[in-house]
Amino acid sequence: MFPFRLVNPDPSKPFTIGRKSDNVLQFDNLMVSRYHAVLNFTDGKWILQSLTQNSITMLNGKDVTTAVLNDGDVILIGPRQLRATLRGADLTLLIMEREAESDMQTVTLTTEWREVEIPGIGKAKCRRIVSREARSSGSAECRENRAEIKFAKAIVDEGGKRTRTITIASGDACRFESAVVGVRNNDLLIEAQNSGFDVFAQNVNVFAGKKQLLKGIDFELPAGEILAIIGRSGQGKSSLLKMIQGINSCDKQSIVRIGGVDYRKNEIRRRIAILPQDPPLRPELTVEETILDGARSSMDVRNFKQDALARLEKFCELFGLSGRKHNLVKTLSGGEMRRVALARELMGNPGLVILDEPLSGLDPYNSRILCTHLKQLAFLGHTIILTTHSYEALQIANKVLVLHQGEEAFFGTVQAAYMHFNTNDPQALLTSITQSKAAEFHESYKHEQKVRDSKYYFERTKLPRNFAYTVCLTAKQWFRDKGRIAALFVQPAIIGFLLSQIFSDQSSLWTVAFAIILCANWFALSLSIREIVQEKDILRDKFRRGVSALSTLTAKCTLPIIFTMMQTAIVYAFISSRISPTPHLALIACVFACIAVPATTVGLFTSTLAKNTSQANAFLPLLIIPQVALAGALVPLDQMQPIGRALSSVIWSRYNQASLLNILLERKDDIFNAIFAIAIALSFYIVTAILLHKLKKPR
Repeated sequence: MFPFRLVNPDPSKPFTIGRKSDNVLQFDNLMVSRYHAVLNFTDGKWILQSLTQNSITMLNGKDVTTAVLNDGDVILIGPRQLRATLRGADLTLLIMEREAESDMQTVTLTTEWREVEIPGIGKAKCRRIVSREARSSGSAECRENRAEIKFAKAIVDEGGKRTRTITIASGDACRFESAVVGVRNNDLLIEAQNSGFDVFAQNVNVFAGKKQLLKGIDFELPAGEILAIIGRSGQGKSSLLKMIQGINSCDKQSIVRIGGVDYRKNEIRRRIAILPQDPPLRPELTVEETILDGARSSMDVRNFKQDALARLEKFCELFGLSGRKHNLVKTLSGGEMRRVALARELMGNPGLVILDEPLSGLDPYNSRILCTHLKQLAFLGHTIILTTHSYEALQIANKVLVLHQGEEAFFGTVQAAYMHFNTNDPQALLTSITQSKAAEFHESYKHEQKVRDSKYYFERTKLPRNFAYTVCLTAKQWFRDKGRIAALFVQPAIIGFLLSQIFSDQSSLWTVAFAIILCANWFALSLSIREIVQEKDILRDKFRRGVSALSTLTAKCTLPIIFTMMQTAIVYAFISSRISPTPHLALIACVFACIAVPATTVGLFTSTLAKNTSQANAFLPLLIIPQVALAGALVPLDQMQPIGRALSSVIWSRYNQASLLNILLERKDDIFNAIFAIAIALSFYIVTAILLHKLKKPR
């Protein structure tokens, strides 16, 4: 991401811009005059006045000497770009730290290695190589100049394959995140470019299962522009975004390329930010923790350590969140939550930002604020696609795609859409969409699209370690929920007290063991069964960006296992005062672990399959009842029907029951009781890990 800064001119003073150090805003560039321009606040308006005779002062692409600033204006001071945001008398200038003119390096190639700097990748060495291959006709040779580039650190292609060396033939070019590198004759050309992705879609047919939702969608969007997708409810707007997200599928004839790369390739998917209509956020985290969580799942570990806090400050300033950094997400307004979600996604510098109904449910004031921020992001080079019914969103869009009955009814500029549908009223545009207008558009739309293939290379991203971080993050969520923490300690205390009033020295140790095991199963399942499903959208996004599903699952197991053992120990402490056996605590702890581990993994497995928390909760009785019926406590195993005995072999409580009873009776336990219980846990762990890994793969 190209760095930027925000400047707020003081309305009571002239705001001077130039190369000299006594200017309020100084640009150290020879194309900027010593005293280049000045901004004055006069009669309730900000006035831009050019002071230079030999350099460029432009407003929205036109040369100016004096002009009134409006919200969203783009000012060019020599090669430097500024974007104005106006809120009454308050003016904010968003300044790109990169110069607007093309930053081209030309390196003459020789057979000797030469050092070069590639923006966004870093240092590399290059040289010219000559390949020779005999022609089939005889001894003639074919000579072709090529550039060989050797990078200081590994890069990856669009599929994630690592390399340190590439070759580029004369006349060809390769795309990097912030540059294009090409070879012309004996020269290596390196041109810095915005990190935004262009988007190409041709004959896109979208399906949910076997049901076709969209048919024959075509559009092209240049990098750094905003596309608004509109249409009445149920016309397929969200379906198109879900296809790019990987939830919906498309057929083999569909072509969707992002930055010239198939949208299903791993590395391109990692660099797409996707915000659903109601962005999933963890309510018990602060704004700062939420945004940094996005950084950890998208930034290289080295960049995270060096730049994450600085990026956090910049985005909080850009989105007006600086004063709310330490507030819990659940205390924010709807507009603030969406800005937090957007800042979280932008920490990894995505080339494409996709938003589903970002203005839905927002009041006009917050809608205007969010639209301003989206326009600022496009100014910084990000490509943006959004679905909308909003008038404000149409105002900021460069292109509009109109969908009607699952087909493309129009694609072009917003002004062209007004002309096609014979209206100048944005709010009336949707009511003007008819089947005849869609047919008229298809008849007249003859735009030739060409598939553009390009070889794309990315900086290799090694994410920060995930296991300990996820455990700590989960602990923060748990301990900030006072009701949950109270339940963790009060629930086993109450159950333990009640059982202590039931059991005595005369009680059957078989029944005592069974009661403890049932309590432990209940604790483990209730702690784990919602752990995945309530964060499934967040986790899907993390896995898409490269976070390890295996380390996440292991982290999600950790706290439920620890607290299950603690809660079971509390229950046992109450009961142990009423029974005579006093087994070794280490043996008891081992049995409790053999109960907690399989129950937790089964709970997480169920949570992964469930569609929502209500469905997950509904599975609890279905998981507890087999532990009661098949553990051998109610009916001895040798008295069960053959099917019952077969089913009991995969019920971990059967082995837990045998182990705990042996310990209470001070008998030697069979090691296979522990092995079988852990084997069941491992089986469910592996299946759950596979299911979580599949979340990141597009359909």
